[in-house]
Amino acid sequence: MSVDNAFQTLKPGFSDPVSQSQLVFRRLLDAMARPGTVETVNLDIEGPETLDLAATAIALALVDFETPLYLSPALSNEAAETYLKFHCGTRIVTETKDAAFAILDGAPEDPGAFNTGTEEYPELGATLIIQVEALTASGPLTLRGPGIKDSTTLGLPDVPLSFWQARTKLQRYFPRGIDLVFVSGAEMVAVPRTTNITLQSEKE
Repeated sequence: MSVDNAFQTLKPGFSDPVSQSQLVFRRLLDAMARPGTVETVNLDIEGPETLDLAATAIALALVDFETPLYLSPALSNEAAETYLKFHCGTRIVTETKDAAFAILDGAPEDPGAFNTGTEEYPELGATLIIQVEALTASGPLTLRGPGIKDSTTLGLPDVPLSFWQARTKLQRYFPRGIDLVFVSGAEMVAVPRTTNITLQSEKE
């Protein structure tokens, strides 16, 4: 697809950018404030075919020219890049360390490949928007930490154990780290860097 054709077939973004951006921001804020709680983006938007609705909505609401974006190769095509550049004004980067936000096709093998911020500026750590096949409010993951009363559970069946083991290693460097938002269709669930996770299998 040529650049001209990509623009000719460009799908619309938010029909009401102010109110819809605020709605998505509130949903994401609620998800971050209550890790493990599934939130739904109730919007009728049609983004790139490779991106879930929730991933598209988060990008439209939060990504701009100041937030370089990384796309997994499986999600990155001319239509998706043109859409995000046009509607968000973002710069698509090819190096994981350069990204403030990333939209990924499944959990990465090495989450530490992304920017984890610095001791002086831990807030510079990247936010990973990870597309998964399904997410459920109950499952083998046990979450504890700020925003959670005692503990809660979460199911992300296609996220391997090795990912959580790699994330646990990153937590040694807190407050540096990465924030995670898992999306499936219109649903999202957040796992910020402050959340501790154990698997039931680890307790056996």
